[in-house]
Amino acid sequence: MLEDEKADLHKQIALLTKKVQREHQIKLAAEKLLEEKSRELYLAQQILEDNLLIIKNRSEQDIALLHLKTRLESVLLDFTQMFLKQHLSGEHLQRLVDELADIEHIHSCRLILTTSDGSLVNGRFIAGSPTSWQHETTQENSCQWSDEGHQLSVIIKGSARHIGALQIELNTPKTWQETIEKQLLLFCDMLHSAYQRQALLNRTLEEKRRAEYSERTARDFVAMINHELRTPLSGLLGSADLMRDTQMTAHQQQLLKTMHQSGELLEVIINDLLDISKMNAGMLKIIDTKFSPEQLCSMIQNIFTTKTAELGLAFELTFDEHIPARLLGDPDRIKQLFVNLIGNAIKFTDQGKISVKVDWVQEMFHFTISDSGCGIPKDKLAHIFEPFVQVNNASNRPHEGTGLGLAICKLLVDEMKGEISLESSEDEGTQFSVRLPLKATDDTEDVTVDEEMDVTLERLTVLVVEDSEVNRLLISMMLDKLKIKPYLVNNGQQAINFLADKPVDIVLMDCRMPIVDGFEATRRLRHSGYRQPIIALTAGTTTLEIDKCFESGMDEIINKPYKLIDIKRVLIKWYQRINQPSG
Repeated sequence: MLEDEKADLHKQIALLTKKVQREHQIKLAAEKLLEEKSRELYLAQQILEDNLLIIKNRSEQDIALLHLKTRLESVLLDFTQMFLKQHLSGEHLQRLVDELADIEHIHSCRLILTTSDGSLVNGRFIAGSPTSWQHETTQENSCQWSDEGHQLSVIIKGSARHIGALQIELNTPKTWQETIEKQLLLFCDMLHSAYQRQALLNRTLEEKRRAEYSERTARDFVAMINHELRTPLSGLLGSADLMRDTQMTAHQQQLLKTMHQSGELLEVIINDLLDISKMNAGMLKIIDTKFSPEQLCSMIQNIFTTKTAELGLAFELTFDEHIPARLLGDPDRIKQLFVNLIGNAIKFTDQGKISVKVDWVQEMFHFTISDSGCGIPKDKLAHIFEPFVQVNNASNRPHEGTGLGLAICKLLVDEMKGEISLESSEDEGTQFSVRLPLKATDDTEDVTVDEEMDVTLERLTVLVVEDSEVNRLLISMMLDKLKIKPYLVNNGQQAINFLADKPVDIVLMDCRMPIVDGFEATRRLRHSGYRQPIIALTAGTTTLEIDKCFESGMDEIINKPYKLIDIKRVLIKWYQRINQPSG
């Protein structure tokens, strides 16, 4: 019994021993596995920490690169706007390199400009403290880094050749180079655009300066030629006019008539050439004043009735009673339209009739000139208002002229915001129609009229200031017909000296004279307190010259060539004013 129990006990001990041994082995295996896993976990943690450090470093670099890129873009935007608003200057370019060198990571900056245009800024602009600069790149379409990778040079391309380079010295990772290159290329594009814009602006300003100089030269030439042509013409026509009242044989009268007609033709040609020159130079303006259309048309009828009768032509002018009594416009230019168009009709009408119809249509001053002449061929109609166009350009054409009359009419009508048209059939005649938007006015003051022409002027004292001996003689003879004995001086200084001792009622003052001209003499007289009327004697017909007369203190203008009726009208007007009772 005891032995059986003992044997069982030994079996149980043996089994327990085996179990303990297995558990120990399992424990040892588990400890070994734990040790291996712990080692693996440690290594994984080390790798993770290393990767986190790498990511952290990269993030900081990306943030720094983004900050650099943002600063460069901000400077680029600021200077792009500046160069669009202001002239390109050395001061602005120095500010640019200063701004670039002030950016973090950029130690210094150099801008080199070598344009061939002398009107643009050239030179070297440096900011910061560079160690030493490499030579600028000459490779087209490239950015060049130094061997150490601390300097970048980018060329600034021009239209045909590069115009310079932009260089920076910096200390940044190589991974940033591509971004930095792109930013500096944008700066070079901006500088190229700024230089192109400045070059264009300089050319435009130079062209404007040349145009203004050309305009001044043309204006001075027109004024000079106006004076030089009209002064002798004034002597020619004035002398012919005065000779009419002298005793002459029939042959002499015929010669005088021919001389007078030739002079008038020359005056028309000169006026046409000067008018077209002034219009092309923008020097002729419309001067609106109040006038009587009925009196204007009466004057036109008086001018052409005799002339057409001498040529065997009938002339008829009808004036609509509904036209306002007073209109606001330029009567001299409207008269010029009538004269040019009627003169053109007479020129091309060998027999038959010239008809002028004047009326008021839809608040517009409207007139038509019809003739029974040769008409205008269809192929000429489209170009008839162009300068120097003639229906017949042959050297043996029967009708003389400059071909400017209709061109001037078109320019005048356009300047007055009106319309001009024509209808014509070859061998049947032509009709021109003109419509002008003139304003009606009830004001009857300052209307151009021929009244009180029989006023006695013999007590009027007049000083004539004229450097031309011919014109002095001519005006003196014209005034003699009005029973006026004028005082005569040769220039503005003599006029000032004369009037200091002997005031007169009216001064007739030539504008262009040696020593002291009429403008300066008038200014000095007005400044000294002289208040009597000063009438300009001038060949100038441009707005600028007319304005110059009035700005200097002159009261009215008599244009060359002088006519007795014009001088008489002006003298009567001012004689009546200076003799009006005060109050």
